[in-house]
Amino acid sequence: MKGKLFGIGVGPGDPDLLTLKAIRAIQSCDVIAIPNSGAGDRTAFRIAESYLNGKEILECRFAMEKDMAKRREARQTAANQIMERLEAGKSVGFATLGDPTTYSTYMYVHRIIACKGFETEIIPGIASYSAAAAALGIALCEGDEVLTIIPARHSESIDELLDYPGNKIIMKSRDNLKYVLVKLKERGYGAQTHIVSRVTMDGEQIYADIEEFEKAYDSGYFTIAIVKEEVKADAPK
Repeated sequence: MKGKLFGIGVGPGDPDLLTLKAIRAIQSCDVIAIPNSGAGDRTAFRIAESYLNGKEILECRFAMEKDMAKRREARQTAANQIMERLEAGKSVGFATLGDPTTYSTYMYVHRIIACKGFETEIIPGIASYSAAAAALGIALCEGDEVLTIIPARHSESIDELLDYPGNKIIMKSRDNLKYVLVKLKERGYGAQTHIVSRVTMDGEQIYADIEEFEKAYDSGYFTIAIVKEEVKADAPK
């Protein structure tokens, strides 16, 4: 009998934010696949570490570069490694930061494996932007407000995206955050842009506005900006 693949969202960083279903899935799996960018980043492993005793750990290396051919090759290699174990009747849990359905490498692997006829299940996790809003003490959206999620790395379309009505979440900001913040200030959103770095992780930093963030400048892949179109009573002071 073939094994089953679980895409397991392990949340934004704090192990206490693992869901009960995620913990049960991790404990039930024979193999836990851990994404690794090649730069020693094993954040998902650290979150789930307490539940990994006796598990086979499969490190899946993914190319964090612009060459799409290399990215596709890395995804296929990871899928092949997982399918070998599924064919052997082992259940595999792929641990991924945040939620598997939002900017997760897991979904590329999921599609390859699901198309081969293997049984799969996605277990949602707490998304980093939800944790960031909670840390800031603000709502992401209320009533009829529109919410747009924007990957900051796409500078060629950032002007158009920032002009969309409603509130905005700026994610995946490793190399392009300074540019995006300049564009937000040009639109008068300096005081309405709230920023969190390393949300729920060690070294979490919260910035009430762009000016406060620029004084410390702490950019990285784990930095999220939330832009509120209208200032509410719950805005950070």
